[in-house]
Amino acid sequence: MDLDALNLDLEARSARERLAWAVDTYGDRLLFTSSFGPGSGVLLHLWSEVADRLPVYFIDTGFLFEQTLAYRDTLTAKLGLRVEVLRPALEKGHFLERYGLTLYRDDPDRCCALNKVEPLQAALPGKEAWVSGLRRDQSKSRSETPIVLATDGPLKVHPLADWNARDVYRYLELHHVPEHPLFEQGYVSVGCAPCTRAVMPGEDERSGRWAGSEKTECGLHTFLKAK
Repeated sequence: MDLDALNLDLEARSARERLAWAVDTYGDRLLFTSSFGPGSGVLLHLWSEVADRLPVYFIDTGFLFEQTLAYRDTLTAKLGLRVEVLRPALEKGHFLERYGLTLYRDDPDRCCALNKVEPLQAALPGKEAWVSGLRRDQSKSRSETPIVLATDGPLKVHPLADWNARDVYRYLELHHVPEHPLFEQGYVSVGCAPCTRAVMPGEDERSGRWAGSEKTECGLHTFLKAK
């Protein structure tokens, strides 16, 4: 596969066409994950129209906001999604008993590895491509995100890579897709409750994640190495 040529071609296409290409090319070998966070409704809506027979994988860490779980249920019903829930090996109570109350702060990379990366890895066998909603405007660490990226695992596919926040919310409004309940409170990126805060004016979209630390990614999009 000539990735340079493919990226050049897909850059000129719409998000729907990019997603349709991935579905047509990979079928059941395609993985789609969603956090059901702010802005997630765009790709979930497109998925419901382009890949309605394929599941959406959702990682329930046990530490998510109740609003996120409610939003997942709302969109699942509204869009007719088939959601497969992935969970860590230890449920919340046992996790806190083993690792204490502050692992998310003392060793956030380990916390994310146990509660996010390990559950996702269970869904990877047999998958040759992986669709996610990364966008270049979300943070500096994502500013060079290509439409497709070769890794030492599945090919990463980012149909919304060149979209900005205005594109996202215009789409949600146009298609009457509800937004995450915490968005109006300033939460423009939402992860686990203990390590997420509202974004302050002038900050980038993901500044509320692990605020006060150098951490910018949970590991889901960094544990596979780019080729």
